[in-house]
Amino acid sequence: MAKYLLARYIWEVSTIYHARRITLRELNEKWRDSPYYDGKDIPRRTFDYHRKEIEMLFQVNVVCDKHDNTYRIEDDSAFRNGEVRRWLLNNFSMTNAIREARDLEDCISIEPIPSAEPYLSIVLQALRERKVLRMTYQSFERDAPTNHELMPYAVKLFHLRWYVIGKTTRRKDILTFSMDRIQSLTVTEQNFKFPQWFNIHNYYRDSFGIIIENGVECERVRLKVMNNQAKYFRSLPLHSSQKEVETMSDYSVFEYHLKPTYDFEQEILSHREDVVVLEPVSLREKIKESILKMVVLYND
Repeated sequence: MAKYLLARYIWEVSTIYHARRITLRELNEKWRDSPYYDGKDIPRRTFDYHRKEIEMLFQVNVVCDKHDNTYRIEDDSAFRNGEVRRWLLNNFSMTNAIREARDLEDCISIEPIPSAEPYLSIVLQALRERKVLRMTYQSFERDAPTNHELMPYAVKLFHLRWYVIGKTTRRKDILTFSMDRIQSLTVTEQNFKFPQWFNIHNYYRDSFGIIIENGVECERVRLKVMNNQAKYFRSLPLHSSQKEVETMSDYSVFEYHLKPTYDFEQEILSHREDVVVLEPVSLREKIKESILKMVVLYND
């Protein structure tokens, strides 16, 4: 029942957000076509209660303009600027569209996220309650699994994998664990003190993906991107710092301020001959070295 109510609240706030302004009558018209419709319209008294719940869950106010009896989100910048809330709304809208198109199931293909369940909900519970996690983890670098007591600080989704970031009780540095490599996970009764200085967005602000490498500093990166690929870079920037600093008929130059870690190198290599590193020289040489090793492999 709780999951149903949460889905209903998300549907309501998503519908209002996308409509900008909507009357209760118009909302009920959409409600009758939704996959959550239970055969009953939403009474005004019930909707007033839902508005209070939505405010508590999403920290946004659904207000009523008395002159035309329309409902709207008082400050929708909370969604425009709120990464998690925007992601939640976008994914719910997608899920809702797919549920309404059940007759097209054979025409829809979706990439799975293998690590989302069951461990994500367990990690979020521990995060909320500030509890230590007891975890058995199989690293790709080790032959045998290892046991950890983990203090979770945050979760991050990157390239269709969920990661949990935090500290173990045996080490002082912050570690990252991929949830698809967890073999077992339980929430203990042991509490931990969450560090007030930690913020997931600041922690990864200068990073491309999930890797934080000691000794790698933030620096200016310039990429020469061939024309056809440049269109993709414009529509989906590699990093929040991306700027197009030069535009020619056959290529563009994009500039970044980030830490050129291993996962950023992998991203550059994935674009093959369409992307060339202009600077820094150290990154250019690393990419060149990887390409030469590939040439040797293909010439063998």
